[in-house]
Amino acid sequence: EDVTFYSFLNVESSATEKEIARAYRKLSLALHPDKNPDANSKERFALLGSIAAILRNPESRERYNFFYKNGVPKWRGTGWYYERYRPGLTGVLIGLFVLCSFLHYIVMWVNFYQEKKRMRFFIKEAREIAWGKRMKKQNARKRVNVNDKQFIVDGDNVAFLTDEGEEFLLGEDKVAKPCFRDLFPVLICKTTLEKILTLLRLKSKSINGMEIPVDGKEPFSSDDERSEAGDHPKGKARRRKLDRKAKSNI
Repeated sequence: EDVTFYSFLNVESSATEKEIARAYRKLSLALHPDKNPDANSKERFALLGSIAAILRNPESRERYNFFYKNGVPKWRGTGWYYERYRPGLTGVLIGLFVLCSFLHYIVMWVNFYQEKKRMRFFIKEAREIAWGKRMKKQNARKRVNVNDKQFIVDGDNVAFLTDEGEEFLLGEDKVAKPCFRDLFPVLICKTTLEKILTLLRLKSKSINGMEIPVDGKEPFSSDDERSEAGDHPKGKARRRKLDRKAKSNI
């Protein structure tokens, strides 16, 4: 058990000089060599005097309190150093994960409010163009242009018009709030886990000697079935259709 100057005197570290002096007198009577024939009594009595002298002096006590609170440094080749906590690789990775998640979460909320602000801007501008600067509501359906984007104003509703003619109703409630499952560290872990599970399933099927189905179709049990399917008119038509689709995408 570690013994400190204060525990040796049986006083608190916040003890006053009077309390230290009282404890010293009490121990000096108990540890005096005349009353203790023990061989170590002289050393203990001398140690008691040194401790009392250090704690009675404000400067030496302040210096002792520094090492009492911070510990004694160790010699490491070129100087004295205190032992500090050094996190391992696992601790560093966990810390980075938490930090990145926290920063990404803040960015997501910033983007959320910016998107709502952007949504309010387009709704306001589209209504102002459709209704006029006085913003007098009109029930007529109008098509307006805001920043080279097409919008449909129909009463209170404002919809974004795509190049394909599809309409998407605008509103602040349409902006999705950030959630923890959208954090990129979580997405990375989720994607990695899904890939691992997929590989394990494929490996399990290959070990069992099963052929993996393609596009949800049952695998062929023999070369004859595969040949028959390939020669079937529907099979040929399907191949021609796929060929035309591939050429159109080039």
